[in-house]
Amino acid sequence: MTKYVIKVSVACMFLLIFFDPHQAYSQEWSDFTLRSLPDTSFALVEIDKDGNKVRHFPYRDMNGSIHVDQLIYCLGTFGDETWVDPKHKETARRHLEEHYYRFKLKQLKEEMTEPVNINDAGLKDLVRLPNIGPVTAVRIYEYGQTHGPFDNIEDIKKVQGVGPAIFAGIRYYIRTR
Repeated sequence: MTKYVIKVSVACMFLLIFFDPHQAYSQEWSDFTLRSLPDTSFALVEIDKDGNKVRHFPYRDMNGSIHVDQLIYCLGTFGDETWVDPKHKETARRHLEEHYYRFKLKQLKEEMTEPVNINDAGLKDLVRLPNIGPVTAVRIYEYGQTHGPFDNIEDIKKVQGVGPAIFAGIRYYIRTR
């Protein structure tokens, strides 16, 4: 019985140390990586009523470089975030969008040389498609992660937000193999 209590105590301490309910979400960074990032890696840091930091939207890596896929993921999941002070929402959105628009301007100068394989595309590849912004890019990416590879390009219409008009605009820019 004593060994069981010790094991449970150690497990609880581990969770308290490595799980933070105020932690930001990330597409591909582990919880440990997120906890290791400096506050400057986040779009906004709030302080809750208990004095705890609530860090929103990590988009810079440990070196301070912008991680484009993570930036797009932050914008694509922006509506899911809970705020201590709702006034900070627009500040964070403007901050992220400023970096995103710089990325898009640079991307517009580059020519698409071949269709995007929607089965292995990252978020920065998906937002290159006409009329696909961060929200729809995240939905396409997460649909593929949840349901497996798209069998044909028509399957992309199963993704919320990709209707006949969007499909007509991207059909010649995508492939599945």
